[in-house]
Amino acid sequence: MNNTASDRVSARIDALGDELLATLSTAIGIRSINPTYADQDYESLVGGETEVSQLLAGIYREAGAEVELFGEAPGRDNAVGVVAGSGGGRSLVFNGHVDVVPADNADAWTHDPFTAVVADDHLWGRGSVDMKSGLVAQAFAARALREAGVRLRGDLILQAVAGEENLEHHMGTSAVLERGYLGDAAIVAEPTGASRPLSVMPATPGVLVFRIDVTGKSAHASMRSRMLAERSDHPVASSAIDSGLAVHEALRRLESEWVSTKIDPLFTPGQFTIGLDVIDGGAGGSRNVAFIPDEMALEYAVFYPPAAELSDVQGEIEGAVAGTAARDPWMRAHPPAITWQMHYPGGRTDGDHPFCLTVAGARTRAAAHTRLAGAPDVMPFPSATDLTWLSRAGIPTVGLGPGSLGMAHAVDERCAIDEIMCAAKTYALVAIEWCGVE
Repeated sequence: MNNTASDRVSARIDALGDELLATLSTAIGIRSINPTYADQDYESLVGGETEVSQLLAGIYREAGAEVELFGEAPGRDNAVGVVAGSGGGRSLVFNGHVDVVPADNADAWTHDPFTAVVADDHLWGRGSVDMKSGLVAQAFAARALREAGVRLRGDLILQAVAGEENLEHHMGTSAVLERGYLGDAAIVAEPTGASRPLSVMPATPGVLVFRIDVTGKSAHASMRSRMLAERSDHPVASSAIDSGLAVHEALRRLESEWVSTKIDPLFTPGQFTIGLDVIDGGAGGSRNVAFIPDEMALEYAVFYPPAAELSDVQGEIEGAVAGTAARDPWMRAHPPAITWQMHYPGGRTDGDHPFCLTVAGARTRAAAHTRLAGAPDVMPFPSATDLTWLSRAGIPTVGLGPGSLGMAHAVDERCAIDEIMCAAKTYALVAIEWCGVE
């Protein structure tokens, strides 16, 4: 570890603090809402991602990077900057996304969500946590390295990508990787504040979304007693809601079993779940209590271990549903239908991997003598991130970024300023140690 280089670059980040926050405020003022959300007007929003990428590209150039702007669709550019190393060192990727989620309930905010405000030692605004603070901190870490006279041996690859918020990795991180912008390790600047700020998160679970459609046979509601007495495959009526709830109970039992059967040392037992999040049911289009319901739809979000095979997870779910149907005469003849709607695989780097240890050590040194002092927690990110695609490309990857997970996508989103500065120093110290210096 080159303490002289570390001291110089940390001091330079402190000196750049006001400019960093001003640039971040500009980024927050750009309405880079992902334009593909179903309830948003694509034409009025497209272009915001490109504008943020252009802002970052300017800082990348100031850091001495060769920069490329490109997109998979007009107005949705990624920015990549490569600061060439002097040779003989390992390369490092800084990755973050430029898009943000909508802020449609602006009246509920203390401040305009797209006007950055500094108050109570925080910077407020949509994207301040998820994840423009981390993205700008990465860019300024690269700039501080150059301005402090620190020449890395390995290449530093800066990636500002589009599309992440709506799981469009093909627009952003995957497109960047396919273009050849790879490295020997990577940091994704997602907000990793959990029980403590700036945790090191080297894993993300697999995410699977599916729907179950259950059919029944409608009749007048007064026929329920006769329906319960018959229990046949040709009853006077069959409640789709009764059947759907029976299926759900089977999935709840499977979820309970996962506490002991789905194990990963980075995850807490019980962290892998099968969550029922949307229900719709009733009689045809009437949704009237005078009728026994003949349809029910249940939609689930599943979080499963990153090392698990998708087919195995799907097989367990299918088995639970089929087992319930086999015990019911109506469902045996009219089995529930499962539709797999979305899948986002997990990603993982071992907690004792040398790169993970390097990041944890840099975070500890960067936070020394501040309220953030102490070793960081090493834990998984609870949901999907672009860590998946970097790790699947064979790149050891961790998440580390300023901001509380509870503030991401929230009303009054805000990020502690000292976390932003500590993150920038951590990124720079990781680059010095991982890439080596002249």
